[in-house]
Amino acid sequence: MNKASKEITPVEYSTAAVKILHFKIKPHTTCFQLHWHDRVEIIRVKKGQMVLQCYNNTVKLKEGEMILFTPKTAHGGYTDDEEVEYDVLMFDLKMFYNQTDVCNHFFSAFYDGDAKFETVICNSETISCIDKICNSTDHGSLEIIALVYKLISLLFKKHLYKLSPDSNTKIKLIIDYIEENYKLDISTKTLSKKFGYSSEHFCRKFKESTGITPMTYLKIYRLEQSLKMIKSNEYSISEIALECGFLDANYFTRCFKAYYGVPPKHYKNKS
Repeated sequence: MNKASKEITPVEYSTAAVKILHFKIKPHTTCFQLHWHDRVEIIRVKKGQMVLQCYNNTVKLKEGEMILFTPKTAHGGYTDDEEVEYDVLMFDLKMFYNQTDVCNHFFSAFYDGDAKFETVICNSETISCIDKICNSTDHGSLEIIALVYKLISLLFKKHLYKLSPDSNTKIKLIIDYIEENYKLDISTKTLSKKFGYSSEHFCRKFKESTGITPMTYLKIYRLEQSLKMIKSNEYSISEIALECGFLDANYFTRCFKAYYGVPPKHYKNKS
């Protein structure tokens, strides 16, 4: 989809179009909230283990393992009884497109969600490739770009689970509709009727594609838009709630606090 990232703070990539981060997180701590974005994200655990919510499942990622999040896939993570150290590699797949037929075929399937990969990856060659990228001291080198292409090749060669061209086309249209009309009174019933599904089948297909229900997707998107408005410091909390599709300001405040951990006024006071 040709849409800008919906995250509050856009990722700043290196000159080689990658972002590499290293984390050490204490036990019983949220590593990152449930979210999604348009980029590729890979997590590689170096020590301990972390619990991930993704692909409709709860997955434990252990030392020496990695997991791939394709664009538009909802994911969240936390630690359980032990500390975890992990690396994160992020890159915008569109920055690696070129005019070859190979890229047009494989990269489009990757970006559009038509390529499904193994959930947990522990293959030594693939892990070695991700480690070379994450351990590099020069994130703006040609070597990094070459390693990203090699990593993508390994994912398709060794870890491709299913390739279903155009299987998610209708879900992409629904996501576009939600993001363009999030201010309106949208429900599962109205969405399923508009796009020709039964409510039950619609919810199942949407969750298979994104990892979350359509109403959860809508709520998170509304909350992210509300935070942008709060930081602008131009509107009251009640005005922001209405503008972002929440008819009740108190309900909006409860949802906001549940998602961000603080009430809306916390950010408004900072602004």
